[in-house]
Amino acid sequence: MKRTLPLVLAAIILAVSLASFAPAAPRSAVDPRIAVTSSDAAGAAEWLGERLDEIPGRLVLGTDASEYGVDVSTLADDGYIIRDLGGETAIFARTEGGLDRAVRKYAKMAEAGAIRDVTYREGGAIGKLILAGRDISEYTVYTEDEERILNSANDFAAHVKTACGASLAVSTEAPKAPYIILRYVHDEALRTVGSRWSVDEGGLTIECSDAYKRSSSFYAVRRFLETRLDWYGLVSGFEDLADADVVEIAVGESGEENVCFEWAVTHGGWACLYDRFDNDIQDTAPDRHTCHGMQNNKFAGELSESPNRDWAYDQPCFLDETFYEVSRDDIAAYIERRVEAGQVIGDDFVFVDLGAGDNGYWCNCRDCTTLLRKEGSIAAHILTWSNRLSEELNETYPGLSYGIFAYAGTNRPPKTMRPNKHIYVTYCFDFNCSEHPLDGSRCTWGDPSKGVDFGPHDNVTFAEHFLGWTDICDNVYVWYYGLPNSLLTMSYMHLVYDDWTWLWRSGAKGVYWEAEDTGYETNWVAKQLANQLIWDIDMSTERFSELYDRALYATYGDGAPLVRDYVTTIDRVHEASKCMNCWAFGLMEPNCFYSLYADPDGVAEHYDLMFELLEAAFPLATNARQEQRCAALEAGAIMKGSVAAYPKAQAAHDAERMAELSRRYTLMTTRLAKYGVDITNRSTLIGWSGRSHPGTIEELYPEGAEMDKYVSPRPFN
Repeated sequence: MKRTLPLVLAAIILAVSLASFAPAAPRSAVDPRIAVTSSDAAGAAEWLGERLDEIPGRLVLGTDASEYGVDVSTLADDGYIIRDLGGETAIFARTEGGLDRAVRKYAKMAEAGAIRDVTYREGGAIGKLILAGRDISEYTVYTEDEERILNSANDFAAHVKTACGASLAVSTEAPKAPYIILRYVHDEALRTVGSRWSVDEGGLTIECSDAYKRSSSFYAVRRFLETRLDWYGLVSGFEDLADADVVEIAVGESGEENVCFEWAVTHGGWACLYDRFDNDIQDTAPDRHTCHGMQNNKFAGELSESPNRDWAYDQPCFLDETFYEVSRDDIAAYIERRVEAGQVIGDDFVFVDLGAGDNGYWCNCRDCTTLLRKEGSIAAHILTWSNRLSEELNETYPGLSYGIFAYAGTNRPPKTMRPNKHIYVTYCFDFNCSEHPLDGSRCTWGDPSKGVDFGPHDNVTFAEHFLGWTDICDNVYVWYYGLPNSLLTMSYMHLVYDDWTWLWRSGAKGVYWEAEDTGYETNWVAKQLANQLIWDIDMSTERFSELYDRALYATYGDGAPLVRDYVTTIDRVHEASKCMNCWAFGLMEPNCFYSLYADPDGVAEHYDLMFELLEAAFPLATNARQEQRCAALEAGAIMKGSVAAYPKAQAAHDAERMAELSRRYTLMTTRLAKYGVDITNRSTLIGWSGRSHPGTIEELYPEGAEMDKYVSPRPFN
């Protein structure tokens, strides 16, 4: 709810009475009807002049309103005032970001022909925050004299000030009412980062687990603010705080929550040149995620035939006694180095990565072949080695866990062999179908009779093997893939709810989502929703849908419903397509930028709707950052549509259609250029060099060229 602010109204009334005496503000060079009162208003004035074909009257805008008798110091960072002063309209804010929001609001009202007075966020989004019957400003935050929890207490106070303008003291002394207490407790029910809170007559008490102090107080504070103040996405960087006249937290209220997975990360990976939400901060337990430890640490590297002696292009014979002895000595030396560096086993050192190299070239000696026939899986070779190794090392270094892969030929679990209690297995859904849910329920093909070397890649078989591992091991992590391809990035929105809830029900202990994003799809939103599921895995589909809408609004602004319609459209194309993995359109392939991961006929059929939806969403952004994200999203849609639709128009000699598609392609390049992105230079697209996109659609599809090499659905089976 937007509030009428008495202090600002009084200031505006004063401004109206003094307007004739106020000195004239300098006029903008963009439009003489726009006056600015501060140098930081030039960008807002320029934007407004470019946005509006006609400005209905004279405007004055800036972050300095003193000459108009208006005090902007009580406005929040994103707050602003829009007021009719009689002869002109005033647009004032305390910060440049607030002014940016203000001119966008004014532009939307002007285009709708409904300009009105607006006051947005004086002091914060929440007018009054009442705790146990008292105003929040009466409280002191009490906590322990320990660095991490003290940081969280100060974080709590800083966010309260942002929310409602109240400044809270933070103390490590004995609590006195009225109090807000933040403290550690030892309670196995809270596991690593669980927390509980309650309100009594004296105030609020928040308790967090002492089992993982690195993160527990951080989550306790921020999840309380998320759930009780409706501060959406505060844990993972969205920070969309809902407006409210009053928020009251009454005596007797309480809550408790915990994460479902022991550990989960939605990893951002390659940096987007626009911006990134901090989606990969989830740190809910000591990490036991396997990632090619043999290769990265060169354990027994002197025995490897790889050029760098790192097992990158070959695999050892895991049954060979010499390999066992050399690898054991290398791994023991690695452990000693970490201990000598001051790391404590069981505290900041809990895991040794034994993951095999990134290849499928397994030993075919007689012993290995015999064991493969007996157990039906190459994983038996690795388990023979890792079980023995971890048992022996545990005698000297108790408390460590050891990680192995179920990957690249070892996805199938062995028939009789079992991991011991020290082993964590990271199951990789690599080269599986990324168009349909992991459980295989909607996949369109599969051949379980294929061999064990890399194995079948349909989700039915992948799911069967994964469930086989969770049956024989309590410590199974999942490596979940979702890779980008610059302007042809896939959307994973249609998979998040089904996949993450299925992984939880199926016994996964942790999930690592390799979800690199380059900003040209809604995968920020997909990762945010995965983060929400970590805390509420049993949420209904209706609740998930509500959070989806909220995340879209935080990302794209008032055009969020249109963006959702776009995502629904492109995801329907995914759902209707043949099975395809996220590598199939090929980050490494020569023609990867022109091959479509989804059915090109389906994309072409829906392209006009996709374009219209995002073109309508673009001007509805609430701030400059959202506009930038809208531009990126639409750029991806235009590239997908161009790849799919232009060859059809070209084959039909439809000059009018070709011209329209060319116009859209040019629009994409022009908008991206505003943000310093040149699509002909791949390093500006995703931050690393390599082949990139042509500058015009005519270069993408030259007249008379062989089209089959440019457009293909490329199913990987």
